[in-house]
This record gives sequence, C-alpha cells and structure tokens, in this order.
Amino acid sequence: MLNSLNKARQTAWFYNLILMIVVTILLPFMADHSDWSDTTEVVGLYFVLNGLFALYFGYQIRVKGLRFYWIFAQGLLFALVTTGIGGWVNEEYGYYLAVFYLVLTIFTFWTDTRSDPDENMQPIDGGLKNL
Repeated sequence: MLNSLNKARQTAWFYNLILMIVVTILLPFMADHSDWSDTTEVVGLYFVLNGLFALYFGYQIRVKGLRFYWIFAQGLLFALVTTGIGGWVNEEYGYYLAVFYLVLTIFTFWTDTRSDPDENMQPIDGGLKNL
C-alpha cells in the first residue's frame, strides 16, 4: 500500500488532484460553515480562487500530457459534490459556476501551445516516416 502511494505521488495528476479537492470541496465546505457574506463567498472564493485554479488546471493538463477527460474533473466535482450532494453552494448559481470552470479549463487547455513538444515537427506527405 505504501509503495503504491509513493508511486502515485510521482505521477503528474497526484498533486493536482489533491489541490483540486482542497479548492473545490474543502474550501466551499469551510465557507458554508463560516459566517462569510454571500458576496465574499461568490466573488472571492468561487470566481477568483476556483477560477484561477481552473486556469491553472487547464494549463497543467496540457503541459503534463494528462488525458482529455481531466478537463471535466473540476466542473463535475464542483457540480456533483459541492452543489448537488453537499448543498454547500446555492443551486441557483452552483451549476453555472461548474460550467464556468469547464469553460476556463478548456480555454487554457487549447490556447498558447508554444510549449507543446509537437510544435516543431515537420509534416511529411503520407504521415510521419523514418528519415
């Protein structure tokens, strides 16, 4: 068990997944059980902090080469756990925020591809061939 945990810690998704759980689940839970105003929760936590994490996570998905379905992870986690099951975020805007995180993640996943390793490859007629 400990050996598999050490192997998981060395993968690209492990720390991003831990950070996603903290930002997407634990912080809304703590905000719901604290006496923050609704404006502070929505603007400060949901738009700014979760929005910045969505931008960061989309970039990390592209840079680390994670599979495409990871784009949906934050939005689904927020919609299902935080808004649906937990009820820590109001349903009037919780599901819209989940779509907002999905859009931000997609924007950073598909933009600024200068750091991609396949950017400098030369096309060859008939596909890639050994030279």
